Order: sequence, then C-alpha cells, then structure tokens
Amino acid sequence: MRDLFFLMAEDFVGMSVAIVVVTASIILAGIILGVGRAFGYKKIEHFGIEEIIQSIINAAIIGSFAAIIALVGGVSSALVTSACAPGTSVEQLLCALGNANSSLFLSFMQLTKTLNLLGYYQTISLNFGSFSIAPFTNLSSVSGALSLQLLAFNLLNILFGLNFQIATFIKQSALSILFPVGLVLRTFFATRRVGGFLIALALGLYLFYPTFILIFPDPQPELNSSSILMQNFTNSSFYAAIPIVDLNSNYAIAGKLDIMSGRCQQNLSNSSFCPNVTQSFFGNSTLLINGTNSTNPGNGSNSTNVSVIPPFVPDFNGDITMLSQANSNAISKSILYAIFAPLFSLAITFIFVKELGSILGGEIGIKTFSAL
Repeated sequence: MRDLFFLMAEDFVGMSVAIVVVTASIILAGIILGVGRAFGYKKIEHFGIEEIIQSIINAAIIGSFAAIIALVGGVSSALVTSACAPGTSVEQLLCALGNANSSLFLSFMQLTKTLNLLGYYQTISLNFGSFSIAPFTNLSSVSGALSLQLLAFNLLNILFGLNFQIATFIKQSALSILFPVGLVLRTFFATRRVGGFLIALALGLYLFYPTFILIFPDPQPELNSSSILMQNFTNSSFYAAIPIVDLNSNYAIAGKLDIMSGRCQQNLSNSSFCPNVTQSFFGNSTLLINGTNSTNPGNGSNSTNVSVIPPFVPDFNGDITMLSQANSNAISKSILYAIFAPLFSLAITFIFVKELGSILGGEIGIKTFSAL
C-alpha cells in the first residue's frame, strides 16, 4: 500500500491522454472566454468560464490521482477484517473465492467417489438358490439425491469461477482503466455524464462491491467438513469394495453386508461378523479386548481396563445420511455466498454509483459553488 503513494499519474493506462486532453480543454476554454468577452457575448463568456472551472477540477483530480488511489486502497483495506489474505478488500475477496472454489472442486471429486461406491453396493445381490436378496437396492433414492448435490456442486463451481473472474477484472481495471477513461470523458462537455458515471463505477466496484460480499459468512469451513466426511467414508475399510477374488464366497459378501447394515451397533461383542477393532469416522482407532480398551496391549505395562463405547461402529445408511446433511449445509452456504451476496452487493454498489455519478456528471461550476 505504501508504494501507491509514489505512483505517478502517467503510470496508469489513459492518464497521459487525460493530461493532454485536460491541457487542451483549458486552452480551448480560455479561447472561448476571450472570444465571448471580445465580442460581448455573455453566454459564450459564461460557457468559457464554466469549462475552465471543469478543466481545473479535472486537472486537480489528475494531479492528486496517486493520492486518490492510495486513499481508496487504504479505505478498502480498513473496511473488512483481513481473514484470508492481507491487502485491499478486492484482494481478500479473490483469496476467499479462490479457496472456496478449490474446496468445491475437492467436494465434487469426493462426492463422485461416494456415488461410485454406492452404485457398487446398490447392485450387489445374494443368490441362495430358491431366492435372492439385494440388501442395498433402496440406495437408488439416496443416489438420486446425491446426484442432485453433485450437479449443485458443479454449478456452484462455475458460479465461484465467474465471481473470481469478476473480482479479477475489478482489481486489474477499476482504478487503472475505468477511472482514467472516466476522467478523459468528463473533460468533454458532451461526455461529461458518461465520464462521471465511469469514475463513480470504478470507485464503487473497488470499494463497495467486494466489501459487501465479504460481510457474508465464508462457506469454506462447511465445504471442508463435507469433503472430509466423504473422504473418510470412501477410505473406510468397512465400506471398501469387496475384492473380486472374494465375490464367489457368499460368506464373505454376507459378512461384509452384515457389518454395513448397522447390526454391530446393537451387539458388538456377540456378533461373529463384527470386527474387534473399530475405526472412527475421522481416522482414530481403538482396539477392543473383551469389551475393554487397551492403549498398549503388547507388554501390559500401559494397559487400562476401562470399558469404552466404540468411537465408530459401521452404519452404512446412517453415515450416508450424515454425508447428505453435511453436503446440504455446504451447498446452502455456498449459494448464499455465490449468488445472494453478489446480488446484495451489486444493489448497494448501484445506489452508490447512481448518486456519485449524478454529482460528478453534473456541472460543478459557479452555480454549484453559489448554491453551497
């Protein structure tokens, strides 16, 4: 931010043109003033005076352009808390959008793996000769719901990418292109309103638009949480796909499906299919020996005979429900940040640009100062 104070106006696109145009407008206004006074035309003389005042105002803006840029950058940095990256609100918005976009893509990838795993078990059936059963055939409804969430993640990924491109345009062009072009157009009488609008637009986009988006809660924590849940779900040894070599054994398949059915939650020690090691959904593991917890069963020196409740017992349907709920929370918060936050910020920015543009696009001259 300190380097902005040492920037010259000529370093920005269009500023050299603005300087030439303002200089020429001052000379031309002086000629018009002289012609009006020489021939006694008060209207021409008054028009020349007004144009000289407008040209002087534009020259003052150009002369203090670097200070204006530094002031705008300082105000932009102070409006929001530096939660993602230091710098102006535009830079912080770019950081937040980039991180959220990466988290969305990771959630999209993990949800794809989850759907592949559900599709695998959804089609498995056990044939007992006279009858056959498919324990997880009703997963089709869950797969449909998760497929809709997959489409939502993909759409949000596009929206976050679009918002990121808009924020990049604001950072690169608001003060370096729109602001100088607005100064040039404001110099001419016929394009004064357009020039005032572009100046107001540059300030509004740089100050208000990113600031009012950043006041909304960041969806990245919810996205990371859902991604971690899906990653642990697909990486869990309880839910891993059955090796092809074991598919010919009904006992192996039946045992696997019995663990996944959630029956181990009811009676862990008496089930022949339930494992003696339970792994938590977040990767922690506890070894159960006769219903007790042992931290180091190797030599018995650090053993503790404390009954514990397993941190995680496999429940395929219950865990899918948790995943669906976590994804719904992440999607709802992402929609708030990717759609409603920009629309709300755009409305505030529009009001600011409209009011400031009407002031800058008007005649700031003798009448204005007389009214003041």
